[in-house]
Amino acid sequence: MVERTKVGAAGITQALVEHIHERWKSGEVVKLRFEEPLSLNMKRTHEVLEKRTGGLVIWRSGGSVVLYRGMTYKLHCVQSYSRQDEADANASDVVTSNTENMVVKDSAGTTESFMPSSSEYLKDLSKEDLMDLRELNHLLDELGPRYIDWSGREPLPVDADLLPPIVPGYQPPLRRLPYGVRHCLKDKETTTFRRLARTTPPHFALGRNRELQGLAQAMVKLWERSAIAKIAIKRGVENTRNERMAEELKNLTGGTLLSRNKEYIVFYRGNDFLPPVVTETLKEMQKTRNLRQEEEEEARGRALALVGSNVKASTLPLVAGTLAETTAATSRWGHQPSPDEVEEMKRNSALTQQASLVRHLEKKLDHAKGKLRKAHKALAKVQEHLDPADLPTDLETLSDEERMLFRKIGLSMKPYLLLGKRGVYDGTIENMHLHWKYRELVKILVKRESLAQVKHIAISLEAESGGVLVSFDRTTKGYAIIIYRGKNYSRPHELRPKNLLTKRQALARSIELQRCEALKYHVSDLQKKIESMKSELDEMKAGKEVDLAKTPYSSLNEAPLSDDDIEEEDWEEEYLVSPDSGDDDDYEQKEPIPDTTF
Repeated sequence: MVERTKVGAAGITQALVEHIHERWKSGEVVKLRFEEPLSLNMKRTHEVLEKRTGGLVIWRSGGSVVLYRGMTYKLHCVQSYSRQDEADANASDVVTSNTENMVVKDSAGTTESFMPSSSEYLKDLSKEDLMDLRELNHLLDELGPRYIDWSGREPLPVDADLLPPIVPGYQPPLRRLPYGVRHCLKDKETTTFRRLARTTPPHFALGRNRELQGLAQAMVKLWERSAIAKIAIKRGVENTRNERMAEELKNLTGGTLLSRNKEYIVFYRGNDFLPPVVTETLKEMQKTRNLRQEEEEEARGRALALVGSNVKASTLPLVAGTLAETTAATSRWGHQPSPDEVEEMKRNSALTQQASLVRHLEKKLDHAKGKLRKAHKALAKVQEHLDPADLPTDLETLSDEERMLFRKIGLSMKPYLLLGKRGVYDGTIENMHLHWKYRELVKILVKRESLAQVKHIAISLEAESGGVLVSFDRTTKGYAIIIYRGKNYSRPHELRPKNLLTKRQALARSIELQRCEALKYHVSDLQKKIESMKSELDEMKAGKEVDLAKTPYSSLNEAPLSDDDIEEEDWEEEYLVSPDSGDDDDYEQKEPIPDTTF
């Protein structure tokens, strides 16, 4: 068969069933071509197609299906003739005639809705589940018309597109949160409702994005008996956006969105949802309260009018509580301070502020000293794993000519080692031995500002590696240290010495050293500030005038002086690991030549 009918994402709708019956009038077989998502599960599509049409699938391959109308299929002319014959004849057996009518109706494929595999599905349900299903079916009948083209299980959801788009006078439901109840759901409660929604059949089928007041009204009515409302998104409808649908329904109902995807939208009614009975009771109480308040206001007005008619109105202007009354009272009974008293008050205020500022800086100093002690302890904990080697006593000597030659060759070398902030650790010595495998000299670049630090690093490298220090010179890239491996050099069995720090421990040492230096500078700066401010305070107490606005620490006067400004800061020792850690060894083996540039 060349001619075939394409079935899109909408699936097996009532229009498709009617089209198949029209095709069966002229031919016994119809060929269909299914697209996604129905083509992904052709076994279920096969069952649904046979149940909805009453035909028989005689061939199936991929997404293509050939549907046969059946040998008992009766055309409309045969049905009309049989009905006329039955009307004229005198039916002797009522049961037989009713059975024949049912057979004719089923074989002709009526336009009534049919649920796929409903009988098998209902057989597996218990009595309680059947009762719940019947109650839900009756409730959905009250909410609105059903969606006939639904291809899922019973019950049929309500067709939300047939509900009125705009309801005159619609307002979101009144919500009041009970005392002691959280407004939002907990994570465990949300998970429970989502799991419940997976097994719950959808209550509505929606295809449009806006004008959903009718659906919102039906959802509020559904929430009176069910905690969740599940909405299925129709397939095959163009320009559907679940995000816009969920936003519109949330604004109209005020519910809580549990989940949203391309297939379903699930809403929870919310902890502050009130049933209609409670809502009406609250509205009646509000009306009663408003009426009582109006009656009290009217009674108060009548009493005021009665009192005001008996008292003579005062012709004088009212000054009680005004600025004029305050000024007059102050000028008559208030004490006006003299200029000397004003200066004394300013001086006392300045002394108090200066003393408070000194106490504030002293607290900061104590806090900084505590942090410095903690930093020293952390540094000592890292330094426990370091056991530096001493210089060998039988060190090789180089003549002046050899030293000048090695220095010239070393400075002109392109390959070099870059010594970073970690300093000298086991990986650095390993890289030096790897360089000495192919050449006699190794060039190490150190970016330090102090010459004493560079000299200390050069001596450490010479002692740990066993080589001979040739020279260290200042270059454009930093200090260059040239080390000669020696005439009797032999490669050790272990390239990484055990007495040095690992890469992780060296980084921790660098961080602690930097922290200690910063804290030392901070402590010294605070001590200088405190000494300067104490001297100013002593001069002010002695009677010497000091302009606080011109002092170098006047900006501190604007700082808050409360104890809340002094915060305790702790740092975690994430780098302080033992030297026997397996992770560190694995990390070092992945990078055999760290901090190396060629």
